[in-house]
Amino acid sequence: MTLKSLVAPSVAALALWASVSVEAGAVSIIPEPQKITQTQSVLPISADEIKIHASSDELKQLVSTWAESIVKPYAAGDYWTETNFHRIVSDVVLPKAVLEKSAKKADVKLSIDKSLAEEQYKLFIDPKNKIAITGGSVKGVWWGLQSLTQVLVEAAATPENGKINLGGLEIEDWPEFAYRGAMLDCCRHFIPLDDVKKYIDIMALHKLNTFHWHLTEDQGWRIEIKKYPLLTEVGAKREDTLISHLRDKDKKYDGHIHSGYYTQEQCRELVAYAAARQITVIPEIEMPGHAMAALAAYPYLGCKQEDYKPLPYWGIIPDVFCIGRESTFQFLEDVLDEVCEIFPSEYIHIGGDECPRDRWKECPDCQKRMKDEGLTEVGQLQTYLLKRIEKYLNDKGRHIIGWDEILEAGATPTATVMSWRGAEGGIKAAKMGNKVVMAPNKYFYLDYYQTEDPQANGEPLGIGGYVSLEKCWSFDPYDQLTDNEKKCIYGIQANTWTEYMRGIDRVQFMDLPRFCALSAVSWNKDAQTYPEFLSKVKSSMVPLYQYYGLIYAPYAFEEE
Repeated sequence: MTLKSLVAPSVAALALWASVSVEAGAVSIIPEPQKITQTQSVLPISADEIKIHASSDELKQLVSTWAESIVKPYAAGDYWTETNFHRIVSDVVLPKAVLEKSAKKADVKLSIDKSLAEEQYKLFIDPKNKIAITGGSVKGVWWGLQSLTQVLVEAAATPENGKINLGGLEIEDWPEFAYRGAMLDCCRHFIPLDDVKKYIDIMALHKLNTFHWHLTEDQGWRIEIKKYPLLTEVGAKREDTLISHLRDKDKKYDGHIHSGYYTQEQCRELVAYAAARQITVIPEIEMPGHAMAALAAYPYLGCKQEDYKPLPYWGIIPDVFCIGRESTFQFLEDVLDEVCEIFPSEYIHIGGDECPRDRWKECPDCQKRMKDEGLTEVGQLQTYLLKRIEKYLNDKGRHIIGWDEILEAGATPTATVMSWRGAEGGIKAAKMGNKVVMAPNKYFYLDYYQTEDPQANGEPLGIGGYVSLEKCWSFDPYDQLTDNEKKCIYGIQANTWTEYMRGIDRVQFMDLPRFCALSAVSWNKDAQTYPEFLSKVKSSMVPLYQYYGLIYAPYAFEEE
């Protein structure tokens, strides 16, 4: 069996994939705007150039970013990539976006109205005033431009006499949640910086505003820390990588060194790149578990202080940070000092998940810590670390986010809980009054299979589980919550874990079109039924994906 046959969907699926039928007429925008009205008017604009007037310097910079973002990255065609994924690039061409000093001569006028909410925008298209986008801030204007991008791609598919005809449109729109996130694991498989930028671009197309960057793990430490150079010299490299499933009896490894990390300058570059696209980057430094790469670099950080190595496989590992020694806290504080200098985000993610306590039970230093602090259960050591690290970050003007296990560790009222083991942790946290980001694995783990029978459907090897596009869309973030408790739901996030993903092509294949459901749930979930949502994904997002040459899975579009 060839690699292509392993990753490729069926022939029938590919035929459907390449030609998703779209009904002409109604404008489709994902996520569905809060208020949208179509009129009978038509606005023709040049197919070659779209002139934009910006009322401030910060909006002029936004125009520059948007102009860059709509440049077609690939020539039209239908082919297999070097990584054996199917890329479809439409022949649609968008006009070049240029700044125009005169508001009267402009096709698009951008402005800010501070009476609107920060991410709120209004978009009007009509023959008299042409195109006007007003936002409560630069962020709002940016999301309005993303809606305009979708409208332009749809309309540019059928140009007439050098013109693109835009239907009259009135939109007033704002998101349901302040936090609309996506997590990318760059530890199990390193993703080069330029490809992480592509991920940021895809997030922007879906009006997602928070990039959760998973940077440390058992399999690799991916961020340069100048005070501890061995983290990247030793911890960023492993000797082998599992290529069969973890559950397989006869496991297979690739026999190749896997390495890579981001310099601090690269991290700052990504922060700036994301900020220009109105996306905040939240770094994750895992503690106290998932720390084997750090222990390999500095063995004194572990309870056994032995010859640790970054792992070539995945799972829950007993070796974690030793909480009994002050040297561990010195290390973590030093790391966080440098992380905070790089990332201006309000939040720092500290992990907190899947931490075995076996080593702490055996460790004399950890046992002494328990005695000195009056702790009666070994699990309270994690509570001790959590509260100490939170105070340290609070004193630096930052706040922590942690996986829902931090509830078991005694999360303080100021900690934000990211609920991944279903929604239950989020529900519990909301009832306690904590801020919550819902990221339940049963709905938003995008490393899960997309069909019920992955082998029959030719899905690439995955970790397991089943999360279809419809399953993602069906998530109710307010389930079982009172009106007051609903206020604690800060946002929604999807997670892309890369144990079985090599490269950005595979990441795209797993995330798209499921990002559409993430976008819908976090922006305006109740606006439409699933059939209506799916129809608009076909008519709006699939053409958008094919304009940019993005790789997406066809399974949601297959007919029963």
